[in-house]
Amino acid sequence: MHIANSANSNVHIRIGTHGMPNKMTLYAVIAAFWLAFLAILGVNLIGGFIMPHEEEVATTGYPVEVPEEEVAMTAGDEPEARPSAIPLIAAASVDDGAKGFRKCQSCHQVDPAAGSGTGPNLHNVVGREVASVGSFAAYSDSLREIGGSWTYEKLDDYLENPKHLAPKGTMSFIGLKKAPERAAVIKFLMANTENPPPVPEIAAEEPAMEEPAMEDEAAAEAPAE
Repeated sequence: MHIANSANSNVHIRIGTHGMPNKMTLYAVIAAFWLAFLAILGVNLIGGFIMPHEEEVATTGYPVEVPEEEVAMTAGDEPEARPSAIPLIAAASVDDGAKGFRKCQSCHQVDPAAGSGTGPNLHNVVGREVASVGSFAAYSDSLREIGGSWTYEKLDDYLENPKHLAPKGTMSFIGLKKAPERAAVIKFLMANTENPPPVPEIAAEEPAMEEPAMEDEAAAEAPAE
């Protein structure tokens, strides 16, 4: 009996000690939860001070210095106007114009007996009505809308870039960008035009004079000693 009682008491002790770890485990889980929660909260708070907010990241950047010339261009200023070729026509060479006209010979001819090719024949083109060659029917609507006659101003503008006057025209030529070359080609077209109109008198553009420095102006206004 004593042995049995001892065994029973041992059993009771084991059962009692078996229930204790369950409570400790529950307390440990709860404590671990709160510790994890506080740790996450602390990381977020510290991160907010160290790392910038999303809005600040989107709007914060390094300043970039832009030259004044680029600022002027981005402000909508138009590029400088191209120099006119008309004042150069009088001194231009017909031979140089014939050389420059070689860039046009794949589409145009100036010999009246040659007729029209991919483009209209350019004999008598100076002063002629625009899109008026009867044997050529492939004029684009954009070219027809130019209207009037081929004045020296129109020839100069069209030779520099055909898309200026006929934006939707079929002319694929990129143009003659140099004013002396355009003047020579116009002189060549005049030589292949019967009774071309007189060239208008337009003064050649001169480079702008630089303004004197402020120090020079001050020195000029200062009285002599």
